[in-house]
Amino acid sequence: MRTAALAALLAAQALTAAAQPAGVAVYPGAKPDAATTDFLRRQMGVEGAAYRTGDALQKVAAFYQAQPGVQPMGEATKDSAAFVAGCKEEFNAVMKKKMTTGCTHHVTVQNPWMDMKTGKMVQDTLVSIVKQ
Repeated sequence: MRTAALAALLAAQALTAAAQPAGVAVYPGAKPDAATTDFLRRQMGVEGAAYRTGDALQKVAAFYQAQPGVQPMGEATKDSAAFVAGCKEEFNAVMKKKMTTGCTHHVTVQNPWMDMKTGKMVQDTLVSIVKQ
């Protein structure tokens, strides 16, 4: 029993640490979702982590909107918002304007969302932080 609890604690710390070095904060109070993180890594083939919170999507999206270095990708909808982080602003001589390039992470906020293991819709808020 103690071994399982320790393993769960270490896994949670590893998931949180995966997002932090990129400068992308995990939403305060969000709990790691091991099954969705596993799906991202094994099925989608991306390096990332997923977290869940009971807070409303708008509140979570506002948190990411306020984070330094995090930029929205288009307009948020009632059930999703997307952000990029770790980007550079570079002048594009062809387009003759500054453009965002080289983003290192993508943050997606969803509510509701589909649990890929069960196929059921889940009514809490999912935050996915994925390295690009």
